[in-house]
Amino acid sequence: MFMAKDAPADVYTARPKKLKDYGKLLKDKDTWWFNLFYAVSFGGFVGFAGYMKVYLMNTYQADMSAFGLDVINEGNVKVVAGYFGALCIFAGAILRPVGGAVADRLGGVKSLYIFFGTVTLLAILNATMTLPFGVAILVLFLIMANLGMANGAVFQLVPQRFGKDIGIMTGIIGAAGGLGGTALIKTLGWSKGAFDGYSAGFMIFAGVVLVALMGISLVKTRWRTTWGVAAGGRI
Repeated sequence: MFMAKDAPADVYTARPKKLKDYGKLLKDKDTWWFNLFYAVSFGGFVGFAGYMKVYLMNTYQADMSAFGLDVINEGNVKVVAGYFGALCIFAGAILRPVGGAVADRLGGVKSLYIFFGTVTLLAILNATMTLPFGVAILVLFLIMANLGMANGAVFQLVPQRFGKDIGIMTGIIGAAGGLGGTALIKTLGWSKGAFDGYSAGFMIFAGVVLVALMGISLVKTRWRTTWGVAAGGRI
């Protein structure tokens, strides 16, 4: 708050936004593509962050004994699950700037291919195989890391496309990310309740990420030949 300051008036002149400005942006199909990409990346991150401890407790409770704790003591189990959950969440949070840097170097589109493709493969792996506890933690760590980097890659693209409306777009796309997180938590909870496991939930999530990958394939040529050229950035 104390260090921030407005840009010089000759560089950027803020114009108060009106309700019609929101409506105009919501009519733009690129808004909805970015909503989808961020609902997957940030929504996936938020969803797993919120459900991680529950997932570990329900799936790997017996493995907590390896840490010298009485697995019958539910409080101890929660503590261990919380530690490992925090480790995975930390990966996604700290690597978001790395994702932005990678996108600056490779381009946001190519970076999202890499990050979303990795998440898809790891989610399918976790859904189709019963992984040992240590391997499962590694897989979840990598899922969260790639989701975090995908967050950075999405917002490497957004200012290039919506530079004059970045305030509104940050709010709209951020809301989509929050809704995506809620949907993932509900999906994982439904999977546990319906099938007494999380395979279906992870497969559904992998399918949604695949839809996002197909979306990137649909828009990349148009983006690169229109506003990507005008923006002068790597997309």
